[in-house]
Amino acid sequence: MKIDCKNLACPEPLIKTKNAIESMKIGDVLEVVVNEIPPRENIKRFLTTNNFEYEISENKDETIIKTVKTKELSNTSTEGYTCEVVLTPEVKKKKVIYLNDDQAGSGPIGRDLLSKFLGAVMNLPEKPVAVICVNNAVLMTTNRAHVSYQALKNLENAGVKIYTCGSCLESYKLVDKLSIGDMTNAYEVMELLTNNEAIKL
Repeated sequence: MKIDCKNLACPEPLIKTKNAIESMKIGDVLEVVVNEIPPRENIKRFLTTNNFEYEISENKDETIIKTVKTKELSNTSTEGYTCEVVLTPEVKKKKVIYLNDDQAGSGPIGRDLLSKFLGAVMNLPEKPVAVICVNNAVLMTTNRAHVSYQALKNLENAGVKIYTCGSCLESYKLVDKLSIGDMTNAYEVMELLTNNEAIKL
């Protein structure tokens, strides 16, 4: 027996499946065709509850559930089956702050503004896993007098990793001045940016 349950409102496909099995003889084969996730999952659960084995095959936009009636149904209830699609929650990426300069924007208060932004990060319930400093941003991890130095130091003390571009330090001749966090390279920077959500200030 084959029943077409495509585009039927839930829980009608499950009810039709139950009624079909009840009308069949032992040894008869049933194929149920559906094209929605809730009916498919409900029918699978119903068959499993009744200890019926089944096979699943996909054909374009439809699913065929095939089973053999080996005994009478032991549980005919169709209550408690959901008609909602339960989606797997998206894995939330962690965040990294990517700094390309030692100021926010190009205005006269840019340095003070960036310092305030970095200071505000300390109050976030979920802090970023890392801060990446490249280009002029390396001035903040090498100059103790920089207005943002202490903000970065506080983040480091709070467990946030601070990474400074090694090539940038070499270009500025500041390798020996690095006093916050660790020196990094292009590969490690790209790995951090690829695996996390980047925030650019």
